[in-house]
Amino acid sequence: MAALVVATGAAAPASAATDAEPQAAAGQEVTAVSAAPDAVIALGDSYSSGLGAGDYQDDCDRTPRAWGNIIFGEAVTDRTLLACSGAQIPEVRAQIEQLAELPGESGGRLITLTVGGNDVGFADELINCLTPFVSCLDREAVITQRIDALHDPLVDVYTSIQAAAPGDEVIVGGYPMLVPDPAVRSDCAALTGLLSTAERQMIRRLGVALNDAIDAAASAAGVRSAATELEQGFDGHEACANGADDWLYGLKISWPWAAADGSTAGPGPSASYEQQWEVVAGFVSNSFHPTVAGQSGYAAAFEQVWLNG
Repeated sequence: MAALVVATGAAAPASAATDAEPQAAAGQEVTAVSAAPDAVIALGDSYSSGLGAGDYQDDCDRTPRAWGNIIFGEAVTDRTLLACSGAQIPEVRAQIEQLAELPGESGGRLITLTVGGNDVGFADELINCLTPFVSCLDREAVITQRIDALHDPLVDVYTSIQAAAPGDEVIVGGYPMLVPDPAVRSDCAALTGLLSTAERQMIRRLGVALNDAIDAAASAAGVRSAATELEQGFDGHEACANGADDWLYGLKISWPWAAADGSTAGPGPSASYEQQWEVVAGFVSNSFHPTVAGQSGYAAAFEQVWLNG
């Protein structure tokens, strides 16, 4: 499948965002830096393809607005986006083959990767959590086992990237916490009443476990991880209300009183739970993925790791 290549003499600007969405939150502006890589090549899943940012160019949800296309601003003019929504480790292996065939010399490029969330089935498990009147708490042990089983496959993938791009810098990403700590931010309209406090706490525990697994595999393979930077950068900006300060979309619910941006407005839900059954049917792909501001947050996290190297 063809990659999305941005090599036009300037990086795809964050200004491609619509007026309705912020380009970046305060403190997370993506700016050009002098110590930028020669090129950026982004591998992985929907968290690298740009899902959530809009303006998709293909079935992989690749977009010029993806964080790989704005990182380092105008200091980088050579960008290739190989990431594809839904990618698991086998699909990333195919992306690595594409990486090895790219023209140009290795040695000064930045290769980024996000993978692992689809391998443990996070999307399907989130749907389970959002099914009315059904708890997903009994799934934690199963998902934890899947996360534990990721270590060796991730190490192999990270090592394969280094072999395909000798001399280049490889930085792998984890994932932000998808939902806020309910003890800090409990009233979240975009999470609906279908996600209990206990389920939100479980989702956060599993997110930490997945990032820990990515960190451990990165260390074993000799590459750097941006998992900690992502957790810290997105702290306070998790999916909650689909507001300007949220860098991850929550559910986009089609309540009769919902605003166009997915946030709730008006009198709120009635006592009847009848309409809550529509939530799963309205579960759109953008849910729990970075907004335009979130793309800038991802770029800032990877920039930080690169500059601290």
